Amino acid sequence: MCIIYWYINIVKLYIYGMQFKKLILLFLIHFSSILVGQNPNDFAFVLSERAVNKVFTAIGEIKGKSQYEVLGIIDGHYTWKVLNPKISFKPDSSDFTCEAKVEVGPFGYKSEVLGHVKIGYDDQKNVISIKITDAVFELYTMVLKKKIHIKDIHLEDYFKDPFLFEGPKSIATDMSFTMPDSTVKQIYIQPTVCVMKVVKQAIKTMCDIAAQDKPFKRDVKVTPPIQQTEVKEKKNTAQQVR
Repeated sequence: MCIIYWYINIVKLYIYGMQFKKLILLFLIHFSSILVGQNPNDFAFVLSERAVNKVFTAIGEIKGKSQYEVLGIIDGHYTWKVLNPKISFKPDSSDFTCEAKVEVGPFGYKSEVLGHVKIGYDDQKNVISIKITDAVFELYTMVLKKKIHIKDIHLEDYFKDPFLFEGPKSIATDMSFTMPDSTVKQIYIQPTVCVMKVVKQAIKTMCDIAAQDKPFKRDVKVTPPIQQTEVKEKKNTAQQVR
């Protein structure tokens, strides 16, 4: 009898163990489906900062020149030129850096320039925009070993147009598929939900994709990138309104 009782208990434990494993498996499947729903992962589109910075090479030299006058008695010409322009993508805030080579009469110097970059997405035009919002360096000269301020040069005024890149909606396509009865069926594929994020050195867009045998009538839902600096600006604006 003891042996039979011991055997029955072992069977119960085994059944309970199997049921517990099933519960864990069901939980993992449910949890995974939640994660997949929150993070589209059918297709990923990456725009690297390396690709964006190639635009500067195509633009060519950015420079300026004009006349100056200080203290009402000293005047002349100044020139400046941008060297090594670069846009850097970061999750918290993206920036623009360069060197400004300046010549004011016989006096010359170089300045390190740090500016801000705003990243956005135009849903109607399906374009990712990257715009330099501010990048300032000082124009000055030296008189009797004393620094004399002339003016500030705002480089953002020389980059008025944002850099534009095609967005995730362009992924949509269609294809022909020959069925077993030799009829041809048209298959349509397009993103349904896309999430855009700024990560280190890139703008990453993750999308879920749908396929069907009829043209899509619904539009693609794209969540644009929001960086921490933009969140802070919105909070500050809201506080000022209050």
